[in-house]
Amino acid sequence: MTAGDFLQPDWPGKLADDPGHDRIAACLVVDIGRADQWAAEVLSHVGRVRQGVDASWEMAMNAYILNVGPDTTEIAPVYDEAGESPVTVRTDDLELALHAWISRLLESPD
Repeated sequence: MTAGDFLQPDWPGKLADDPGHDRIAACLVVDIGRADQWAAEVLSHVGRVRQGVDASWEMAMNAYILNVGPDTTEIAPVYDEAGESPVTVRTDDLELALHAWISRLLESPD
């Protein structure tokens, strides 16, 4: 679904008004946007951590910093002035969201 010209993130198990899921959605929209190749790159790193290939992965993007661990991921604002606190989410929720976002991007005409 779209709201205007913007894709709205959705994935299996996404909870409305959940601070963690809202932060994942914001990260998808703001930091990944419509860049399916970048989303696939992030997903690859998340997968490597979930599979135990890497112990963790950290990446500062435009608005958020991902600190990915095997079970939980912290999504923190890049700028303290934003007034947002870091949020911890389940890494498997982030992985599901990334899979769904990539699918939506590949299905969505530009």
